[in-house]
Amino acid sequence: MAQHPWFTSGLDWHKGLDEALAEAQAAGKRLMLVVGRATCSGTRGLVERTLAKEEIEEFTREKFVVVAADLDALEPRAAELVAGLAVKAPTPLIVYVAVDGRVMGSTAGGRPPAVLLNDMLGATAKK
Repeated sequence: MAQHPWFTSGLDWHKGLDEALAEAQAAGKRLMLVVGRATCSGTRGLVERTLAKEEIEEFTREKFVVVAADLDALEPRAAELVAGLAVKAPTPLIVYVAVDGRVMGSTAGGRPPAVLLNDMLGATAKK
């Protein structure tokens, strides 16, 4: 199996949701679940260009533990989080999760960097 493109970015990516959520809880951070496909140009663009922007990468490292989820092989818990979204978005998709497992928001991956950063700020501001 080919390596997912997002594992080559400068972020510390996790492959498993449970491991990432446990780390987020221990660190007092939110979880950022990035759902995409290795063959998707949108997913590659999100990871290689948008999430790699210095201000976004820095904010992500400070506030989130990041986990990648392949849409074609979602873990059951990741599938539940995506299925529970009020608004269904195409891939790539970012789901923001509180340490207690509540979804705090989501962002379609093709958004401009400023919109993504605004969504991330909103997700971290929610109680």
